[in-house]
Amino acid sequence: RSQPQRLLIRDPLDLSPVMAAVGDGAVARSSMRSRSAAATEETQVKLFSFFEELAEPVKKLVHTAWRSRGKLAHDVKAYVVLFASMLYSMPSRALRVVQNPKLHALLAEEEDPQALAAVLAGSGGALCLGSVGAVIGATVGSAFGLCLGAVPALFTFGLSLPVGAVLGGAGGVLCGALTGSSAGFVGGASSGMFFAYFRREIRSSAVYVSAKLYDVYDLFVARPTNAVKAANRKVRDGVRNSAVYTKDKALKSTEFMKSAAANRQVQVSALGAGAGSIALGTAGAAAGALGGGTVGALVGLVPAVFTLGLSIPIGIAVGGATGLVTGGAVGSGVGFAGGGGLACLAYRQRGLPGNVFHYASSRLGYGDDEH
Repeated sequence: RSQPQRLLIRDPLDLSPVMAAVGDGAVARSSMRSRSAAATEETQVKLFSFFEELAEPVKKLVHTAWRSRGKLAHDVKAYVVLFASMLYSMPSRALRVVQNPKLHALLAEEEDPQALAAVLAGSGGALCLGSVGAVIGATVGSAFGLCLGAVPALFTFGLSLPVGAVLGGAGGVLCGALTGSSAGFVGGASSGMFFAYFRREIRSSAVYVSAKLYDVYDLFVARPTNAVKAANRKVRDGVRNSAVYTKDKALKSTEFMKSAAANRQVQVSALGAGAGSIALGTAGAAAGALGGGTVGALVGLVPAVFTLGLSIPIGIAVGGATGLVTGGAVGSGVGFAGGGGLACLAYRQRGLPGNVFHYASSRLGYGDDEH
């Protein structure tokens, strides 16, 4: 018996095939995006791989230099000391070379000393200015070559920068050295020939100028110095001779001060002067403060309408302070002078009250024993 075949009838509203197709397309697009991103990253890595490879040695070099900074400082110090010692010893060494008798004999035997001086001075000038020109040319040429190499740096992966710097530096060294040495040779040769040709006149002028400078030194320095020394010597002799006189005057002054301090009249006068100064100084200060405050209040009363009354206390304070200082000073001075004078007069006439009493008693008969 044959089995009945089942017919599968699909629902017309079933959207699963469409959703499956849409999902497959999205997966395909995402995979394409990931592949394009990976290709972009590979392209960037390829573009900057040179700099990444170059950064690692540079980093190691920097770390090594930092670890060796102590050695670098020691080397720099040693070079500086060596260069300073060379500069310090160069004048004496040059003077010994100039004073060498063999050199003088060679110059005396030379038939054309002007040409010899021109060659020597020109060679020295060429070496000096040539070195300076080479350094300047190397610096300027390297900078110029670096700027030119920066233009195609994007197409040469940065290789044009060091190449331009090296080529520019080499060209600058050559141009600077040639220019500097030429200028130095011409200037040095001209100067050497000039000094060699007029050497006798230059020597005579140097001797004349030295003599005049010595005369000026003798007139403005040596003679005044000798005069001052002579005056100091004379003063020392006079002070030494008058030492006894000064000692006697000091002893007499000390004795006078001691006698004055021990004198009863001076003590009483000083006590009276101090008491009078304190008494009249206090009274004068009080009176001055009161009077000055009153005057200041009257003066501050005038603009009180415009200052809302603030000028009155300000005037009192200013006037009182001024009167206090002025009255205290005047009272102290008057009390010092008056108290000292009255105390001195009272001490001198201290026996006058007793004499008056005895005189009055004798005249009235109180002193007679019979009565």
